[in-house]
Order: sequence, then structure tokens, then C-alpha cells
Amino acid sequence: MSDITTYQNNRFRFVKGFIGAFRLMHFLPVITGTTIGACVAILTLKGNGTFDELFQNISNGIIPITPLIFLILTIFFQQAFCGIQNDYLDREIDSLYKKSKAISDEWVSATFAFWFGIVCFILFTGFSIGVGFWSITNFWGVLYVQGANLVGIFYNVYAKHQPISIIPFMLGFPLIPTYIWITFGGFDLKYLWILPIIVFVSFPAHIANELPDLEYDIEHGKRNFAVFLGKKLSTIFYWIGILLIEGILFIVFLLYDLNIWAFLITIVLSMLIGLVAFILLWKKNWKTDLLVFNIVTACIGVEVIGFFIMFWI
Repeated sequence: MSDITTYQNNRFRFVKGFIGAFRLMHFLPVITGTTIGACVAILTLKGNGTFDELFQNISNGIIPITPLIFLILTIFFQQAFCGIQNDYLDREIDSLYKKSKAISDEWVSATFAFWFGIVCFILFTGFSIGVGFWSITNFWGVLYVQGANLVGIFYNVYAKHQPISIIPFMLGFPLIPTYIWITFGGFDLKYLWILPIIVFVSFPAHIANELPDLEYDIEHGKRNFAVFLGKKLSTIFYWIGILLIEGILFIVFLLYDLNIWAFLITIVLSMLIGLVAFILLWKKNWKTDLLVFNIVTACIGVEVIGFFIMFWI
């Protein structure tokens, strides 16, 4: 083999491993959770002022930017750790189910996944300690983050294949805005709506994520929440969750003086995307596959982003 061919192969393996690392951490869900955290943090720091005043306070050093960056990185690497651990523990099941994952596709090795997870654990712990220097609760937030991480570990190690698989999701995601409030303070009662929004997001997202593997799970004796409910009830339940989010958007719009165009665009766009998912679901004989799940995820994403934009504009 020539030196050029060897160099090209090595470069290809490096690129493949680099991309595989992002696949391993479940990059899109991680970015989603991190973005939600960043939005809540910015809204909290903004308070009743304008964004111009917030950015002016940051640029003048009245509000330090470092703790905000450290907090966002804490959320990012904590979410990444849970995603990596999930794939590491499920590597044999993913191969059995023929799922396209970074380890089962051999984009990264199990050894790499193990140590990458350790690195992410060290990073989010370190950044949470850094946040403690500015936090109104000092370093108690470090214990809070570790407790929140235990919820993710509980899901990965035990709950994922049990009827209670939904519970860590419904408990875990609301811990993100709560962490921000105990760090920066500035809680406003109207932002309490963030909690039910995130709970109702985790509910349909989790069920729709389980349904594509329903037949494999039944075949191999896995009894997660979707298996426990069955295909019909699971499908009904996750659509109810999506509609509940729409209901919260409507209630929030009525209760507060929010931008009507942001509200209308959010409602119309999310309902159109949801309609596409529903039509595809009907054509597929009510089977939620990965395509339907991805479109449902887009619908939920528009609902959540729209929620924050309604408060921003």
C-alpha cells in the first residue's frame, strides 16, 4: 500500500471517528436540551428589561458572561455524557436490532465510547464547579447537577427497558430550567410555564422514540413504556402530548401580552408539520417509524422554539 493510500485511509478514519463522536453523544437531542437551557438562562438574566439592556450589562461587566458560558457547557456535556452512556450500554442491543448507531456501525469503538463518556463527565462536573463561583447557591449547584445526572444514569442502566421508562424523562428535563433559576435567581412567575412545556415535550418525544423499535422490544422481552401501553395507546398518548403543548401556547398567549404574529406563526407552522406527520402515520397503517418520529420531533421543536420567541419579541 502506498504512502498516499495509507494517508487517505488514516484521514478517512479520523473524519469518520470525528463524526462518529457526534453521533455517539446524540448531538441533535443534546443541542436541543442545551438550547432550551440557554434560552431559559437568557430570559432569566434579562428579567423585565430589554435584550439591549441585557447585552449592555454583559458588555459592561455588570452581568459576567463567564458563568453563562460555563452553565451552557455544563448542560451540553452532561447531556452528551448521558447520550454516550446510553449507546455504550445498549451496544449489543443496537447490533441485535440492526440500529444505525455509532458503535454498531463501527464508526467508533466501545473503548472510545467509554473514555469519551468519562471525559464528558469530568468536563460537565468541572464546568458546574466553575458556575459555583458565581451562583447564588454557591457550590450546591454542583450536587444538583450530579443528582440530575443520576436521573439520566437511572434511565440508561435500569428504567429504559421498564414500564417506568417515561418517568426519568418527565423528571429530568424540568431540572434544566430549575438549575438555571437556582444559579442566577431572577425567577418570574410567568416563566413557570416552561416546566409544563418541557414535561409535555418529553412525553410525546419519548413515546414516539420508543415506537419504531416496538416489535423488536416485544420480541426480545423488553417492557418499556410503549410496550406497556401497546401500539394503539402509545400513538394516541403522544399525539395528546403534542396537542397539550399547543394548548399551553394558546393559554400563555391569552394570559400575557405576547406578540400575535409569533403566536400565529408558531401555531400554524407546528400544526402543518404535525398534519404531515399524521398523514404519513395514517398511510403507514399507524406505524410510527423513524421518518414519522423525525417529523414529530420537528413539530415539537417548532412548538418549543415558538414558545420562547413569543416571550422574546
